[in-house]
Amino acid sequence: MFITFFRYKKLYFRRLVFFILLFVTVIIFSCSEPNTQNAEAKLPSSDSSVFYPVQDFFYREIKNIKDSAKLITLMTENDGQKDSSIITKAQLTELARPFFENNISNLSVKKYYRESIFQDETTGTYTFDYSSVNNSLPLQNMQVLLDKENQQVKRVFISQVKASGDTVTVQKLGWKTGEGFFVNSSQQLSANKETVTQITVVWKDNN
Repeated sequence: MFITFFRYKKLYFRRLVFFILLFVTVIIFSCSEPNTQNAEAKLPSSDSSVFYPVQDFFYREIKNIKDSAKLITLMTENDGQKDSSIITKAQLTELARPFFENNISNLSVKKYYRESIFQDETTGTYTFDYSSVNNSLPLQNMQVLLDKENQQVKRVFISQVKASGDTVTVQKLGWKTGEGFFVNSSQQLSANKETVTQITVVWKDNN
């Protein structure tokens, strides 16, 4: 009988532990879910937020270049050494890749960007400013400048940071409608050696 009672106590204890663990798990999940919802609610943008379609602008610019007769010039500067050359449309498309790498309208990252819109009388533009509240995202800031008169894009400026192993690359990008773009990269290596590269691509009618 003592053995039977001991077994009963063991079974009771196991059941008690099980119900305690179950209760604690329910409490943890019920507490964490509101916290997650609160954290999401504090983010600057939602899935329904509408950002300026800057990616469409870049695609239109590339298409316009491909569909027309343009003379495309590449100017480079690597650690003070300057050079220039005529390049193909395919080469231009490859050099423009940094502008397409990070789409802030993607649902997975949109919520981390804060949109601000303001008018700049000195440049005659409306500026759409997008700043990231998440330091781990590559694209940290983007400004889209629209002409006040025709509401068309005049310029786009992007700041982004890339990390690969021990190397950190800071990029400043700029695009001027119908004229050209630049990509300035500062690469910090593990041995504290900095490499600076600047490329500028411009195009004009080949008459």
